[in-house]
Amino acid sequence: MRTVVRPRMYHRETVWRLACAHAAPNGAAVRSDRTRRARGVSGWLAAVAALALLALIPACSSSAEKANENAAEKSAAATGGETGDQPAAKAVPVRVTGIPDENPTELQRSYEPLVAMLEQALGTDVIYVPVIDYGAAVQALVAGTVDFAWLGGFTHVQARNQAEVVPLVMRDIDREFHSLFIAHTDSGITSMADLKGKSFAFGSKSSTSGHLMPRHFLLSEHGIDPDTDFDGPPVFSNAHDATAKMVESGRVQAGALNQQVWDRMVAKQQIDADKVRVIWTTPPYVDYVWTARTAIDERQRQAFAEAFLALTPENPSHRPILGRLGAERYVKAEASDFDNIEAVARKIGLLR
Repeated sequence: MRTVVRPRMYHRETVWRLACAHAAPNGAAVRSDRTRRARGVSGWLAAVAALALLALIPACSSSAEKANENAAEKSAAATGGETGDQPAAKAVPVRVTGIPDENPTELQRSYEPLVAMLEQALGTDVIYVPVIDYGAAVQALVAGTVDFAWLGGFTHVQARNQAEVVPLVMRDIDREFHSLFIAHTDSGITSMADLKGKSFAFGSKSSTSGHLMPRHFLLSEHGIDPDTDFDGPPVFSNAHDATAKMVESGRVQAGALNQQVWDRMVAKQQIDADKVRVIWTTPPYVDYVWTARTAIDERQRQAFAEAFLALTPENPSHRPILGRLGAERYVKAEASDFDNIEAVARKIGLLR
C-alpha cells in the first residue's frame, strides 16, 4: 500500500505566529523548518508554505514596530517624561504664603532663608506669594492659589471652616504662645483695670495674638468689654509692630500684641522702652502653624513637614532660620490643637 502524505492544515493565526517566530531581524526570507525536511514532503507543498510565510513577514514587522511605539508611550506616561531624547517636563513650583503680621521688610527677611531651605528639601522651585492682609492669606489657601500657608491659630480655624486643610508643623513656642498688653508711660496706666476709659489698639481683626486672645482675656479675666469700656471703639493697626509704634507715638494709650514681636523690637532697639511699658502677659495658648491643602500630594506634604522638623540649633546652617523665627525647633501639629481657639472664636462672636 502506498503511503499518502497529507499536508498539515494551519489556521491563519497559527501561520502568522510561526512566521514571526522565525523572522530574521533584517527582513530576509524565512524558511520553515519543514522545508528543510526532505522526507515525505513534496516540493510543491514546501513552496506553497514558504510563499505563505513570506507574505506574512511585513505584517509581523509592522506589528512589532507598533508594539514598540506603544511601549515607549506607556513608559513615558508612567514616568511623567516624554518619549525619545526629549527632556521631562519641569516640576511645578511650590507656592507658599503667610499672614502679614509684620511690615513687608521684616516678612521678606523671614521668608528668604525659608524659601532656600524648602527648595533644597523639596527639589523644586518655591515661590513666596505676598498678601495684603490676613483674610487674603486664608483665601489664597482656600482657593488653591498657594499650596502652603503660615497661619495664626485663628486664621487656621477660618481656613478649615472653608476648605479641606490640614495643620503640619509649628514652632515649639507656638504651643505656649503669649500676648502682651502695653501702655504709654505717660498714660497713667499701670494695671489692666486702668485700661477702662483709655484709647486702645488691637492688631489685625483676624489675628490670634493681636486680637482674638487679647479680647478673650479682657472679657474673661478682667471684665473689660472692648466695645464699650474704652475711650471710643478700639483701633486696628493690622500688624503687631504697628501697634507698638502707635502706643509709642501716643496715638493710642494702650494696645495688645504678640510677645515674640515685642521681644525682637526691644532687642533691636526698635521701640523706646522709656515711652512704652508692659502691663500684663496673657496665659499661654496655641498659635501659628504651617497649613496645607489636603489636595496637595501626601508625599509632598510629608516632605514639607520633614524639612522643618529636621531644623535643629545644633546645625550651624539652621541657626539663622530658627533664630529669625524665635524658635528652638519645630514640632508636629494636630487638628485638635486648634479646637480651643475655635471654641473661643465662636464664644466671643468672631466665628459663626
